[in-house]
Amino acid sequence: MLAILALGGAAQAQWVTQNISLQPGWNAVYLEVQPAPSDCETIFSGHPVEDVWLWNKRFSPVEFELDPDTPLAPNPHWLIWLPSTNTESFLSQVFGLQACQSYLIRVPTSAAPFEISVKGAPVIPHLEWFPHALNLVGFPINPVAPPTFSEFFTAAPQVDTSRGFDNELYTLDASGRGRTIVQPYRDRIQPGRAYWVKCSGALDYEGPLRVTTTIAGGLDFGLVLEEIGLSVANVSTTTAVTVTLKQAASEAPPAGQAELAGPVPLSYMISTLGTSNDLAWTNLPAKGLTKTLAAGETWSLNFGCRRNDMAPYTPAGTNGAAYQSILEIADGSPSLLVRVPVIAEKDNVRRLGLRQDEYDLDDHHSDEGLWVGYAVINEVTCPSYSSTNLLPTESDCRLRLILHSDAYGRVKLLQRVYLAWVGPATNGEYGLFMDEASVPTDSEDVDLISSAAFPLMAPVALANCDTNRPPTGLTNQLCGTVVLAFNDPTNPFLHRYHPLLDNKDWNFHSYSNAVESRDVTREILMDFNDNVFTGGAPDPFYGISEIGGTYEEILTGLREQPIHVKGAFYLQRVSLVNELH
Repeated sequence: MLAILALGGAAQAQWVTQNISLQPGWNAVYLEVQPAPSDCETIFSGHPVEDVWLWNKRFSPVEFELDPDTPLAPNPHWLIWLPSTNTESFLSQVFGLQACQSYLIRVPTSAAPFEISVKGAPVIPHLEWFPHALNLVGFPINPVAPPTFSEFFTAAPQVDTSRGFDNELYTLDASGRGRTIVQPYRDRIQPGRAYWVKCSGALDYEGPLRVTTTIAGGLDFGLVLEEIGLSVANVSTTTAVTVTLKQAASEAPPAGQAELAGPVPLSYMISTLGTSNDLAWTNLPAKGLTKTLAAGETWSLNFGCRRNDMAPYTPAGTNGAAYQSILEIADGSPSLLVRVPVIAEKDNVRRLGLRQDEYDLDDHHSDEGLWVGYAVINEVTCPSYSSTNLLPTESDCRLRLILHSDAYGRVKLLQRVYLAWVGPATNGEYGLFMDEASVPTDSEDVDLISSAAFPLMAPVALANCDTNRPPTGLTNQLCGTVVLAFNDPTNPFLHRYHPLLDNKDWNFHSYSNAVESRDVTREILMDFNDNVFTGGAPDPFYGISEIGGTYEEILTGLREQPIHVKGAFYLQRVSLVNELH
């Protein structure tokens, strides 16, 4: 526990400020956000705080047995923080504040009331209840219309709010003294405040609404995730509840954190025909979503991040940047408020402006991995016409494309690649190999991906068409050249048996240069510019695991005039392995 308490905030997060009002004497505080920085010395610097107490749940189910006149805990049931100005500060056991925790904070009786503003990342609430004991807990309350204790615990019979003066519900009054909550049907729970609540049995309860995500911590898409599930459950078994879900802006990050590059463009999946077999992505509307949940009903949503719609951003400092938002979930009253952090990255912004020799080998490019797809050629020049304009073809010509991007964003065009499982079955890994000879003999689950549209060739580097720019992955315009040699078996001018096309003299000796056959050069340009295969639909997969654009080739050597073809291409990432063997 001491190690956990010492941890700082996340390296990057979404930001909201919690204002904590403190009175002289004891204060029971529930922390709604994960502060950054989280250390107590920084948070309470310049404020008259005597000490901070945290109940050590590992050792005792007893909740409140603290004598306010005793400066130090007489037993291991409590952990304490003392400011550095205290001569006994070396006894401190709490070093940082954590979200979803309740603390007792003592202020000198001679001090005036004051407020502390704590900026941090919102956290989906989770409470750990100890049965048959008092629990010091706080709740995700909406300050607009806080619920009464009776309303809040309607779906939790383990907490009895019907006993009047015998209720085991306690709060601290304005003078810092404990009192019993005798009218729980009138007294309202306040956000950011902790209470002592008796739990008579096993309980898993954060409130009438339970929010969960398939990724721990919220909607953290990172660099590669496209889709994350979120569920909102109506815990009540008797009462329906209306739920609203709306995206809110993040505050500016604290110093030392990743810069705010902008909001996260979110899509969600809906049923187009009322069945699970007909699903489509649509943008999350600015006004949010609303749904009435029947008793015990769960609302399940799939959210996607549209990286293709992220506004370009160049960090001003050295902490990088991230796109950040907050998803606010409330009931119809509104008496409950759950904030879900939303974060995504478009690229490793630390690479911007770096030379290749400055890249960190531990970094990963957002486009790294193996990409497989196709180009659809549907325009071509016609040399028999005087016009040089591209003309539409009678039918489409489809070419398979195989591209690989390494950890530096360097892209290669492949004719073939082997995907093989290397190592023991339980803890091996997949590897990518350029030819069959490179595949280890003990490899399992070996798959070959190849393209008949290109000759048997070594990987061809695709560089930024602007030669002054560094590798950028699958972005902007990439150019490369494929050469089909005059003596290549797949050269269309070469014929093994025809005496005028075998590139041999009358004595059947091979020419060392192109005499009866010629080199064919294919200058390839791939412009990663448009969502051509989704028609601009809000598909979160586009831009991270799916990508497309305009495909062009200029072929020379087939006839006197170059042939220019054009179409569109589509690629899908099939592996995150960033190294070719």
